[in-house]
Amino acid sequence: MDIMKQYFDLIKQRVDDAYTKQKDTIEKVAAMFGECMESGGVVQLCGFKHGEEFVNEMNYRAGGIAIFHGLKLKDLVLNGLISQEDIDSGKIYEDLSVADKLEQFYELDDRDMYCLVSFYGDEPLIIEIARRAKEKGQKVVGVVNKKSYRGSLLDYCDLCIDMDADEPDTALELNGVKVGQLSSTVSNVIAQMLTAEIYKYYVDGGKEAPILLSANIKGADVHNNSLTDPYGRRIR
Repeated sequence: MDIMKQYFDLIKQRVDDAYTKQKDTIEKVAAMFGECMESGGVVQLCGFKHGEEFVNEMNYRAGGIAIFHGLKLKDLVLNGLISQEDIDSGKIYEDLSVADKLEQFYELDDRDMYCLVSFYGDEPLIIEIARRAKEKGQKVVGVVNKKSYRGSLLDYCDLCIDMDADEPDTALELNGVKVGQLSSTVSNVIAQMLTAEIYKYYVDGGKEAPILLSANIKGADVHNNSLTDPYGRRIR
């Protein structure tokens, strides 16, 4: 048995499924992101634990769109606003007061919108972030796994992207042991499909897309700063 080939074939199929099933949704989300960016807003990304992988895939990457910003608990830790122990224990995800700390620490704007990532859609903190955004009339996109969804995040979302993973999120079985996963890999591919579609949104509108350059390219810092400097601390 070639277990690597078995996984490779499986992930190819799941990625193909993600494109086939969610092409229309991805196009709608990309347009929503593009409209937000063109109106002076920033797309605020937030996900906890494995959900942060999606955030990192979209936020400030070479070849990516500049006008994203990640809301990250580690920033609060580094500035002494919460403790690493609270994150490690998981208590932080149920502490709604952390939403206040995030709002106070970052420079957020009513023109912004939110993309919130949660496998189960049930973390109280991320639901609170969504609730506050909707209370202000801001757009919210949820990235969840519908097969295992058990929360209320989508009650506050305008659109939903589905990770489409089985529950439990394991890919293969070897000698009776479940190994590997699919959701993070598929989600990261979806993030890159979104990046491509946002680029197309700008091009189709006859505008230059705010694409970040690799730091290895001469003049990249000047170019990248020209995209982010107008936003001040709103993009970090």
